[in-house]
Amino acid sequence: TVVNAENITLGDLIEVKGGDKLPADIRIVECSGFKVDNSSLTGESEPQSRGAECTDDNPIETKNLAFFSTNAVEGAARAVVISCGDNTVMGRIASLASSLGSDQTPIAIEIEHFIHIVSGVAVFLGVTFFILAFILGYEPIELWCS
Repeated sequence: TVVNAENITLGDLIEVKGGDKLPADIRIVECSGFKVDNSSLTGESEPQSRGAECTDDNPIETKNLAFFSTNAVEGAARAVVISCGDNTVMGRIASLASSLGSDQTPIAIEIEHFIHIVSGVAVFLGVTFFILAFILGYEPIELWCS
């Protein structure tokens, strides 16, 4: 039976095959030649093989977990849903990214400071040359028409 991703809850047993987009974070129970594309999550360009055995304490590195929004590239797997919605790895990354303040970065502060200096120098030089033109006897009409 095909179920929409919105209806999946913790503990559901799901089956995914090559070409499917994973609807939640899952722990693989059994699989055959199952590979996922984690490039959206980790930046790895090669599909990563997955299996039922836990290979690492780090959830991102272990081979028995696959994550929401990654794509199944080949093979098939049966898995249990361990996280869905905002509790997925991708959901937590998204909430962290959206909770960042709008504080300026150090380079943005430096660029703004540089722009103020350049603007100040430009205004100063413009006013200086305008005053020098009057001192040297140029008439205002000559300044704008010549």
